[in-house]
Amino acid sequence: MKLEKRERVDGTSVTIGRRVHYRSENGPRSGTKKESSGFYAAEYRGFDGKQVCQNLGTTSRVDARRKAYEIQQDLDSGTIRTPEANPPIIELIDLYKQSYEARNLAPKTQSKYKADLDKLKKYCIVAKITLARCFSENHLFGYRKWLKEEGYADKTIEGASVLAKQLFKWAWRQKLLTDYQLVAASFPKARAKPQPCYTSHQVDALICAGDVEEKLAFALMGYAGLRIGEVEQLHWQDLQIKDGGYTMIHVRRGGSNGTTKDKDERFVPVHPTIIALLGPAKKKSGLIFKTIAARKLLKQVKILCDECEFENADQYKLHSFRHHFASLCANHSVAYRKALAWLGHSSSQMLDLYYHLHDDDSQRAMAELAKSTSFIQNSETKNAPFEGTLRAQGESKIEKTLQVPEVQELVASLSNITERAGFEPAVRTSPTQPFQGCSISHSDTSPEFQR
Repeated sequence: MKLEKRERVDGTSVTIGRRVHYRSENGPRSGTKKESSGFYAAEYRGFDGKQVCQNLGTTSRVDARRKAYEIQQDLDSGTIRTPEANPPIIELIDLYKQSYEARNLAPKTQSKYKADLDKLKKYCIVAKITLARCFSENHLFGYRKWLKEEGYADKTIEGASVLAKQLFKWAWRQKLLTDYQLVAASFPKARAKPQPCYTSHQVDALICAGDVEEKLAFALMGYAGLRIGEVEQLHWQDLQIKDGGYTMIHVRRGGSNGTTKDKDERFVPVHPTIIALLGPAKKKSGLIFKTIAARKLLKQVKILCDECEFENADQYKLHSFRHHFASLCANHSVAYRKALAWLGHSSSQMLDLYYHLHDDDSQRAMAELAKSTSFIQNSETKNAPFEGTLRAQGESKIEKTLQVPEVQELVASLSNITERAGFEPAVRTSPTQPFQGCSISHSDTSPEFQR
């Protein structure tokens, strides 16, 4: 018997749906007619391992779910005995698809899951794996090898492998499998491919080259880190006004289901470039952009990059503006936690991925570092060839400072601070040996965004 509008009831091994009947017809248009019953039925496996289809005698989905839980209680208590769980792997994959579709995930996520599960199906057919319990850790690594041979990128292979583990873990939690055989399986994390990142000069060049709306869109992405979806859905009400000027951008839309991609709202200070393009601060309502759309804007960016004669112009994307903003924060010593808050990330993994150090920024940093060295060529040695090292010429200022007892005590105290542990209270020096003239906070010493 077939069911329409099938639903695996959460926490059970029972599937409910409306019964479907097929009726033969006579006459000039003879054939089979499909009819859907108003009553719900339940499907599950009985004590002999055979599939049971039971009419629930109700037209209410709520009542059908309640009766499914009653059936599951009977199964768990032994009133209805089930065989050892070992469903066909293709059936298990289809059940998992129904599960994540019911959770109303973002369309892009559902599309990715479907593509990865289709790969797993294809591999199981090639490897002749029919039952779920037969899929072992060795098969998982065989799956990864097969994906590599099929020409998939390392990140794609990693995502497909993680989803395969997730599938079997879900099946174990749903009691479709008696154990989770892949629990100990691990594999190296794939290295992300280098992503293009604009320099500030390139961002400014694109702002100058765009039309009125494009200029502001480029500035919001390049100097506030907004995603293109967040730009498209930005309202005038999201711009906060204080003392006659724009101060903060309230980012709260741009992803699926009316929220941001990471589901959290955030506030980003308004960069002077954005203020200049917005003009005088006025209270308005409605969408800021009337013509901006992601695909159209991407095509325009490609054209402008080519017109501005950027090297490897085709590589740049709209997301490259966000990479620029993250790198800009890092290269200008923005506190690590502030950058996380502005970009809307909860950990450093994505933030580290966004970081780029251009040659010009690197050279400027080295020039600043050079200013702190103690070796100064006087007029007598200015033109003489350099011999030996700075240590041979004399101790540097840093080395001399480290010999001061107070500094040594402070360094010892700072060594106990846990990296990324948050904003710890200020370090207190010994009352008998006050150390003056040095104020250090955790944000000043965080290594992540002050490279």
